[in-house]
Formats: sequence, C-alpha cells, structure tokens
Amino acid sequence: MEYKNIKKNIISKWEQSISDSIFLTPFDLLSWKKTWIDNYGKDFQESFFFGDNYFAPLMKNNGEVSFIASKDLCDYNNILISDPDISIIQSLIQEIFKESDTKKIFLESIPGDSQLFGYFNNLRNEFKVDIINEDVSPFLVLPDSWEQYLSSLRKKHRHELRRKIRRLEETVKFSSGDIYDPDEINKNLDEFIYLHKISSKEKENFMNENREKFFKELILNLSRENKIIYSYLKVENKTVSSSLSFYLSDTRYLYNSGFDPKYNYLSVGLLNHAFAIQRSIAKRFKIFDFMRGNERYKYELGGIDKLIYSITISKE
Repeated sequence: MEYKNIKKNIISKWEQSISDSIFLTPFDLLSWKKTWIDNYGKDFQESFFFGDNYFAPLMKNNGEVSFIASKDLCDYNNILISDPDISIIQSLIQEIFKESDTKKIFLESIPGDSQLFGYFNNLRNEFKVDIINEDVSPFLVLPDSWEQYLSSLRKKHRHELRRKIRRLEETVKFSSGDIYDPDEINKNLDEFIYLHKISSKEKENFMNENREKFFKELILNLSRENKIIYSYLKVENKTVSSSLSFYLSDTRYLYNSGFDPKYNYLSVGLLNHAFAIQRSIAKRFKIFDFMRGNERYKYELGGIDKLIYSITISKE
C-alpha cells in the first residue's frame, strides 16, 4: 500500500509503534487509518504527535483535535504506547495544547479495557476531563471446546441455539466456512455488500456509495496483510449469510455482516455467527469480539458488555 501524503519518517515511527504498542486493535493499523484518510480526510488536517514511547495518529478541524477515524466506521481508537507510564499521556496532552489554535481534544471510541482510558481518568488534576459512555461492545472469552461454549450459555439461549442448528440440519443442505485467502475474499465482496444491504433498511441506508467504496478498499488492503476472515453460510449452495472479521493476535473482531431475509425462518444470520464462533474455538482464538452495538443476537450468543467511552479534554 502506498503512503504518498505521509512523510517517510512518520510512517517508520508509526510502524514501529504498532509493533511495540502494549494495546492494539485492527483500527490502529496504518493501512486502516490510511484508507480512512484517503476517503474521508479532505476536511481535516492530519496531526501526528510522537515521542520515544508513543505515537498519536490525530487530526484537527476548527481547533478540535480528534482521532483519525469516525465512529460510524471505527469501533475502537487508541494512542500507541510502548511504556505504561501516565507521564507519557500528560506530556502528549501538553504538547497538543502548545499549538495555539487547539481549543479542545475530543477522543471517541476508547475501549474501557484499554490502559488509555485509565490514563485519561487520572488527568483531572491538570485538565478538565469529561468522560461519557459512548456505546457498548459485547465480547466472548472463548473456552477450549464447543461443548464448553454451549455449557457457558444461559439455559434458554443454549436450548434455542441447539434447536436452530438442528432445524437447519433437518430442513436443508447447508455448508459453512471461513475464507482467509485475499483473492477469494475479494471475489466475494460484491456478494457480501448485497447481503448487507438487503438485511435491513437501516443497513441499506448505511451502506451508501461512499461507505461502499471505503469498505471495499479497506477489505482489499487488510486482506493483503492477512488480517481478514470472510465467513459464509450456504443453503442449497446459495450464500444466504456472510460476515467479515478482522483478526489480530488471538482475537477475532466481527466487523460487519449481512443475510438474506427470505431465510429468516432458518435464523441464518445468527447461525453464521455461531458457526464462526465454533471455528474460532477450533482455531484457538481467545477472544471473539462482537464490537460496537447492543444487537440482541450478541447476547443470545453469550456476549458480555465492554464499555466504549468518549473523552473531551480542555484547559482548566
């Protein structure tokens, strides 16, 4: 991937910070941020701050400093830190406010389990810090086996999942799987976009022309870095449900999905996720992250909420 508009020394520092960071998600990857900049960054001024132990990929607009990204497309944000020392964040905030046109810092989508959240929570003596609950992000800690996973579900949800799987097995011929190969993933992108759009009116409205362009470029770029899994459920050899996930280290991040409403009676949307969880257990992933949103199926599949925060920092 080319980075024509970012200086080589910044790219080098960014890549090293990704390698060294003590907390990292796919949204921190250089290719993720660069794809967003290429599609949505024309109204913002990129503003990179970095030192020996940190790298902050930020942008500025009308005196407001924020993360590079928008929460409609980005579930988590982060400052890349290689040393768990709160003084690093204090120095960074001071450095940002040294720029005379900086009025405030507005940081969205900070996961509650990141050290960054704890750092900002401890800056109140020096700055005015406002923290609000932005959203929830359900996740699963995966056990060693599928049977252990089923046993961990609430009795009602375990019974319903088994019933839905049995109905699918008894009603139709089906197949389900994961695709990791970049070429195969990109062959299936148009089909995924179609299923996403027909899933609901809300998803159809979400996937406008600009977001579709961003989405296709993002999946192309990250699949080349072996960071994408395409999951599918086929009924009578027709794809009726699919999803795209990021994966990094031992965590799988469910980014987006779609299904054909004609097959609602078979619960194909939920079952595609259930089978993806089953394969994730077999692959020895430790975490299955459903990411932003409190959709019911996430809790039916055992999701536990993690809070996501927005933080506003201003001078006292």
